[in-house]
Amino acid sequence: MMTANWDMTPVKGGSGNAFSGKIDKERIFIKKNGSPFLPSIYLEGITPKVLWTKRTAEGDTLSAQPWIDGHTLSPEDMSDRQINHILAHLRDSKKLVESYKKLGSQVIPPKQLLENCVKQTKALQTNRFLSSIIEEMYQEIPELQNDEVVVVHGDVNHKNWLVDDASGKIYLVDWDTVFLSDSMVDMAHVLSHYIQHEDWSLWLMSSGVRPRADLMDKVAWYGKLSFLRQISEYLVRGKMKEVNQEILGLRNFCELF
Repeated sequence: MMTANWDMTPVKGGSGNAFSGKIDKERIFIKKNGSPFLPSIYLEGITPKVLWTKRTAEGDTLSAQPWIDGHTLSPEDMSDRQINHILAHLRDSKKLVESYKKLGSQVIPPKQLLENCVKQTKALQTNRFLSSIIEEMYQEIPELQNDEVVVVHGDVNHKNWLVDDASGKIYLVDWDTVFLSDSMVDMAHVLSHYIQHEDWSLWLMSSGVRPRADLMDKVAWYGKLSFLRQISEYLVRGKMKEVNQEILGLRNFCELF
C-alpha cells in the first residue's frame, strides 16, 4: 500500500509521530520512526499486527498497524491478569532478547539506569529527600546476571496499555522506550504505582515469580527508580503537579520497606 494515498491525521498525545490513516472506509494506525523492534513484538502477540513498513523520501520510516477500536487502561484497570501474562511473556522470551541484540542494542545495567535518570535533571540532586534516596540506591545497586537480561518496555504506565473493546484483548503499545535490562524495571513500576501492597505477593505469583526476600529487595530498588524516572520526566516537561504527586508516592512507597 502506498502511504501517499492515506489521509493522515495526527493522533492526540502522539508527540507528532502518531497518525490515524484513512482511505475510503479503511482506517489504520501509522507511527513515524517507531521502534524497529516492533515486528518482533507483534509476532509474540504483545502488540497489534504490523501491516507494513515504508521508508519515505525524507528518510523517515512509517509503520502501519490495524486501528483498534478501544481505549487505554485506567489506573484502576491495571490489576487485569492480562498484564501479568504479557510481562511474564516478555521476561521469559529469549527469542525477543536475541532479536533485539541483533539490532545492536546493549544491556543497560541498574547502575546506568540510575545514572541516566539523575543526569536527566539536576533537580533530583537539589531536593534533600530525593538526593537521600538516590544516595541510598547507589549503595544498594542490585545485581543483574547475564541470564536475567530481558526485553524491557520501559514505560508501562496505564496509558500505554490498549484494550480492544470488541475482544477484550489488551496490548502493550508505544515501544519507543524499549531496552534490555532487568524485568523488574517494568514489574516494579506496575507494583509501585498500581497494585495495593497487600496484593503484591499474589500479583508476583500470577506473573510467574516467587516473592522471595531477595526479589522483594529488587522490588524496593526498582520501585524507587520508577518514581525517580517519572519525577525526572515530569520535571523536564514542567509538570509540577505530577512531580509532587510522584514525590508523595515515593515517600509512601519507602515507608513499606
